[in-house]
Amino acid sequence: MLTTIPPHLMPETAQAPWGLVPDLGLTVAGSASMDDLLVLQDLMGEHGLTLQPTRMLYDRLYALERLSQAHARGDERLQAVAQELFDAYQRRGEWIGLVH
Repeated sequence: MLTTIPPHLMPETAQAPWGLVPDLGLTVAGSASMDDLLVLQDLMGEHGLTLQPTRMLYDRLYALERLSQAHARGDERLQAVAQELFDAYQRRGEWIGLVH
């Protein structure tokens, strides 16, 4: 009996020299500006909220939840940055509001 090992479970030594990026089944949310995400992280931190900027790049549900939470906080600067980021996702065709 032959068993196939999923690529993401294989050791690095078994991967190709240029690197193998396994398909983890994650939905890509688009390439938001890291500078904008770091600004959002700082503003959210001032309100006791956490943000993982890198995760905002690949996790649609997380991105939507964080932007919603930032917008709901009531701070005008935080709302403006969150709205700008949401609009940027939408312009790139990454409809983060349409999460299944």
